Amino acid sequence: MRTLAFRRAMPLAMILGAISACSMFDTNVTNPNAIEENALGDAASAPTLANGLNAAVTRMITSIYGPYSVASDELTWVGSRENWGLLDGGDVSDPLNEYNDAAYPLASEARWLANYTIDRLEGFTKDGSLRNPTDLARTYLYAAITYITIGDNYDDFILGSDRTKPAAPLGEANMLQVYDSAIVYLDRALPIAKNANSLDLQSQILGLRARAKFAKAVWKLLKPARTTPANPLINDPTANADAVAALAVMTTGYRYRLTPTTANTGTNNIGSEMNSRQEIRAGGDYINPDPARNNLQPLLGIAGIKLKDPVTGQPDPVIAKAIDDCCRAASSTTLIPFTVTSWKEMQLMLAEAALASANDAEFKTRINAVRSVDALTPWDGSTPSARDILIHERRVNLFLQSRRLHDLYRFGQKADRWLPTSVAARKACFFPITAIERQSNPLAPQPTNLRSASCT
Repeated sequence: MRTLAFRRAMPLAMILGAISACSMFDTNVTNPNAIEENALGDAASAPTLANGLNAAVTRMITSIYGPYSVASDELTWVGSRENWGLLDGGDVSDPLNEYNDAAYPLASEARWLANYTIDRLEGFTKDGSLRNPTDLARTYLYAAITYITIGDNYDDFILGSDRTKPAAPLGEANMLQVYDSAIVYLDRALPIAKNANSLDLQSQILGLRARAKFAKAVWKLLKPARTTPANPLINDPTANADAVAALAVMTTGYRYRLTPTTANTGTNNIGSEMNSRQEIRAGGDYINPDPARNNLQPLLGIAGIKLKDPVTGQPDPVIAKAIDDCCRAASSTTLIPFTVTSWKEMQLMLAEAALASANDAEFKTRINAVRSVDALTPWDGSTPSARDILIHERRVNLFLQSRRLHDLYRFGQKADRWLPTSVAARKACFFPITAIERQSNPLAPQPTNLRSASCT
């Protein structure tokens, strides 16, 4: 208090003199947390580099999965920001949408950092200084997640190698390559995981490699045709082999999840937008909203679950657990987990392959294996149809995993909020290179509001 009073009594000249002596604009200060890039040339930085990439990938997913899920029927717009409403209505190809625009640089950052980190750790391996090879395996794994996420969500992307030079888009016809890159990284990671005898790391790698190969096959169905395929079922031998191998090392019900540990995960962190800002919530086909809370949250308990299990006719307990994890402010907060591969997904891939090859017995066995994890009544093999039970089990067990929009497209279904004239209602389209990249990169599509010719 004496200091404050003294300052109030100081003549202006003395105050200006004091400021001049220490300079209020002086930047010659020491930051004990500052690390120069050349310090990353030390192999001791490998765990930090791998962990930093993990954080960047998690941040990317928290930002991208929101627009993707709102564009499907999994989430819906209930707030005041109309760009969520545009996605909800099926407008997926607008490069000016603020939520896609906020997500794009985080995806670009994660992709660039993935390759930067791989280069660093591969260098440490070559000179014999890498202390823990699993740091490199994890880096390959995170890079694969990044490339798979880009392939799943974007119709085109820019993969520049130099931060200071603009790069041209990969091109819609060449986006299939991102899955190939993910597969290559996982190929490199697997021997390291086996040598380390890490079943957990092997489960993650094999599960993601199966997912990458499955997603690549889905891409071939939807693009460049962008129409509902005559045969939407995936039966890829290489994906099937990886799914079988993954199940051999996964425990029943295994999930590999990424969970943010800080709310500073991007400007449109899906958990924050849903459980704090309440701009979005679980979709109307999944939950019964609570009118007492302006329909911004589900009704409490099982009464809040609208989606029914097609075998029992009761509110589906699988989606009930998922809603508790992600979409209730009281139970999930803003730091919601994201499953990137799982035991259930492997079973569902193999069930679909069995259905595609008319192996009814195997299909029934694998579908019921998935249902048994949640102690659900087994499917009897006839009601509902095999196709319908597959769609339902994928819907509830892969909720918020960037799979639903693809399934809507390939099975010829429409989200409840899509406008009939929207792009999504007419074509299998995903997100474009957005305005923020176009404004800084003259090699990106121009002008900033230009939509892809295939998604207009």
